[in-house]
Amino acid sequence: MARRRSSFITHLGFSQDQGCFTCCLTSGLRVYNVDPLVEKSHYSKEEVGEVTLCEMVFRTNWLLLVRARRPCCLLLLDDRRRGYAAEVLFKSPIRALRARKDKVAVVLPSSIQVLSLPNLQRVALLRTPATPRPLCALATDHNAVQILAAPAHRKGSLQLLDVSRAVKGAHSSSPAVVSCHQSELVCVSVAATGSKLATASRRGTIIRLWDTVTKQLLHELRRGSDHAEVYCISFNPDASLVCCVSDKGTLHVWAARGTGRHVCSAAAPPHRSLCSFSDDRTAIVVCEDGTFHKFSFSAEGNCHRNEFEYFLQVGEDDEFLQ
Repeated sequence: MARRRSSFITHLGFSQDQGCFTCCLTSGLRVYNVDPLVEKSHYSKEEVGEVTLCEMVFRTNWLLLVRARRPCCLLLLDDRRRGYAAEVLFKSPIRALRARKDKVAVVLPSSIQVLSLPNLQRVALLRTPATPRPLCALATDHNAVQILAAPAHRKGSLQLLDVSRAVKGAHSSSPAVVSCHQSELVCVSVAATGSKLATASRRGTIIRLWDTVTKQLLHELRRGSDHAEVYCISFNPDASLVCCVSDKGTLHVWAARGTGRHVCSAAAPPHRSLCSFSDDRTAIVVCEDGTFHKFSFSAEGNCHRNEFEYFLQVGEDDEFLQ
């Protein structure tokens, strides 16, 4: 991970609409707009401490935080007032967060607790196996089926739960289980619409797309023939495209409809990174080395990088834009 003015990046995360991203640092927290790349919020270590996780709640004033000194505590930060509005203490460290406008899924070592927003009351509990990577995905469209995807106890399988049917402390039906890969899952993504699911195993050669209603396989998308660690898979808002990045240093884009054809690929940094779409012809990659990359691609398969920045340097000498 890169160092900028004695600051190490501890976590990166896109907002649900993919228009912003958060950067957690040993020295605080920053929030960026993607297009154009602008720093929107900046919190020092004196204000928030060392932040290890942050999840935006779309473009509202709510930010969900976990700090290094209190890894079992979930904090709800009001960005407008620059103060905390609520907190919840768990019995074990929080490994990941996934939010929609009305709920947040809190990933713990052996369970996922779903809390309502903004009052942080528990509405669902899902038992999960201990996994090396904290896997969880949540459909975020307000009108979509509220699908939560998480590892099942059988290797290579996922459990899917509709959290809109949940009641406090339990759920009204058992989760559906989908057998996705023969080897261990390392990456999971649910389309904002809740209609599709993408998975990758530790082999990293194939991305599989699934229909969340029928639980049937839609497409097998070939990433490559060599084993790879898939860092991120992301759908565009209407689930017509899907992209991924891995330690092979390549960004791949596929059509998620029709034949599932490979749209394009481009060289991307091999550093641990996240990918997303800013529109149907533009992909974004942000990396833990502090770099920001924007790629433009065409339906014919042409792809080129047209923007590169060290995002930690953006806004350093300017007034912060609110």
